[in-house]
Amino acid sequence: MNDDFSPRLTAMRDALVAEVDRSGTPGTAPVPRRRPTRGAVLAVLAAFVVGGGLTGGLTAAALPGADPDAAVETQLATSARYQVEESNHATVLGTPTFLVTHGDRTITLDDRPRGADAITVSWTCLDRADLRVAVDGTRVDVGDPCLPSTEDVIRTPWSMTPADDAGNPSVTLSSSGSARYAVWVSWVQRATIAEPSPQQDAETDDGVVTLQEYTTAFNRLQACMAQAGHPMAVVPLTYAADGLWSSTPGGDGPWYRYGIASESIEVYDTQCYPREFEAVDTIWQGEHPEP
Repeated sequence: MNDDFSPRLTAMRDALVAEVDRSGTPGTAPVPRRRPTRGAVLAVLAAFVVGGGLTGGLTAAALPGADPDAAVETQLATSARYQVEESNHATVLGTPTFLVTHGDRTITLDDRPRGADAITVSWTCLDRADLRVAVDGTRVDVGDPCLPSTEDVIRTPWSMTPADDAGNPSVTLSSSGSARYAVWVSWVQRATIAEPSPQQDAETDDGVVTLQEYTTAFNRLQACMAQAGHPMAVVPLTYAADGLWSSTPGGDGPWYRYGIASESIEVYDTQCYPREFEAVDTIWQGEHPEP
């Protein structure tokens, strides 16, 4: 259960990050509008969020001299850490548990590190399996059936589940027969997310957002980013008409369509967007769906 960033892990991480960059995962490059809401971007606020299905030829064969289990462990550790730390701004804590097994298994987490408040699980099937995964009784969607990775598709689903303050949570895995699977489990400290500002609460209190409220909230978002040292470019209101986007009023909309640089994502996701714009943006997007 070695989770150090060895040269093997570094190579795997770099390849995974490159593949995620190509697939447009938030946090690795400027993110085009429409930005997802915090519920989509920050899995730390959900009961669990499953991600995976990265494509590319990243397999044990890409790591010369590696034994298969060590290569799988590296793959799962890299995938989970990237999703937890880069995409969700959380922190992996403690000593992870890694198993290659089959049938039914229960992993109980004890020795909770200071600040740990969630559990992350990453897994992959080494054979086609009817795998089921649950965290403290809450089932995580695995996909049916659970399929092994190939040279063309890397399958390393993951989840992050809040943990109760008391007790020792457990991860339960079940699969019939001799089909093998691998699992990587660790404690996590979730990111601290800003609460909505009083101004945003007032703008969303009636469940309706006017254009003035939408623009005012966006101006606060820009001011927040600038104050945090991450100024945004000038962003005009954009309208859609006859399949074309324009800053000239007319047609559907308007919307603010913008990108966030990778170095600004954490401030945006955890501070400015939830504090000043997320709730307003969510209502506005629901009232004015982009074509």
